[in-house]
Amino acid sequence: MAKNDIDFDAPVQVNDSQDAMRQYMENYNRNEVRIAGTVRDVFFSTPREKMKKVVIDGIETKVPKVDEDGNVEYYDSKAYVTIAFDGGEMQVTLSKSLSESLIIGRRYLFEGVKGLEYGNIQDKFHSLTQL
Repeated sequence: MAKNDIDFDAPVQVNDSQDAMRQYMENYNRNEVRIAGTVRDVFFSTPREKMKKVVIDGIETKVPKVDEDGNVEYYDSKAYVTIAFDGGEMQVTLSKSLSESLIIGRRYLFEGVKGLEYGNIQDKFHSLTQL
């Protein structure tokens, strides 16, 4: 009997059935993105001011949000990274902390999940490894 042949006369074990169901559910619920590519370009967005809504004389308007010291608060800047891989090229968004270690021309493995960002489904990478 070959390795992949199934013996239909053999009794089915409960553990085998449970393992098969567990594996099926893991694959069914998997949300994983992995892509290896060479970094072609990195550029950073300019930080935007955090705004808050206030009502002045019955008119709702937006004003910059300030901290306890009176300094204007800003959102973190994002890094836009262009990576080339076998078959194409794409631009991904990374956090500033992840992108600081990138070197243009080096190959990395980007790992993350699919998620919503401003109503669009995008790749959200949480780790990278230099190859």
